[in-house]
Amino acid sequence: MIERVKTGIKGLDELMGGGIPRGSTVLLSGGAGTGKTLFGIQFLYNGAIRYKEPGVYVSLEEEPGRVIKNTLDAFGWDLNSLINKKLLSVIKAELYNFDKLKALIEDEVDRIKAKRLVIDQSAILGLFFEKKFQVRKSIFELSKMLKNLGCTTVIVSEIPEGTPAISSFGVEEFVADGIIILHFLREGNVLTRALSVRKMRTTYHDTGIHPIQITKKGIEVFPTEQVFEQVK
Repeated sequence: MIERVKTGIKGLDELMGGGIPRGSTVLLSGGAGTGKTLFGIQFLYNGAIRYKEPGVYVSLEEEPGRVIKNTLDAFGWDLNSLINKKLLSVIKAELYNFDKLKALIEDEVDRIKAKRLVIDQSAILGLFFEKKFQVRKSIFELSKMLKNLGCTTVIVSEIPEGTPAISSFGVEEFVADGIIILHFLREGNVLTRALSVRKMRTTYHDTGIHPIQITKKGIEVFPTEQVFEQVK
């Protein structure tokens, strides 16, 4: 039987047969403003609060203090309390040194015995290297390391606007076990947020595009409803 990790995001786990298969690496793709960072934080917060699973949030862009404050202001989630209990770690990677990034992730996962990991976001890896092939090679190296760590991992990727791409460098989708996409879709004159599970190895998953809402409680998925016309 497949052991699953529940995201705790209302309406999502049932789209994947009850949750993400444990130890999977999931690519979370979406355009600007679709809720990618919130998804990652909510995945870790729910893991700590509901399932007592420690998690590490690795920011490649935003300062930890800002992430913590924004989350508290918007949703009332006290990340500092979880950090003090070693149920959460929020860290920022030093740019331009890939080996230090890998070591930092390994050390933090080991320090709090993390079961969940979020890396936000993969596009910043482009600043670590001069050439694109080096970035792609680094993603394969990172994927191998994540498998060895045994965490259930979400890697955030911003989709370039106006393109059909689902990742920053065109390789993340091949090393990932799962792909979840956050969309903006048009219904009449209204842009609607939506989510689809594009890929999830070793388990059944729904393939529809489902509306979501972002409320004071975070992201909520409506699994019995579908939307169709994609804008970006």
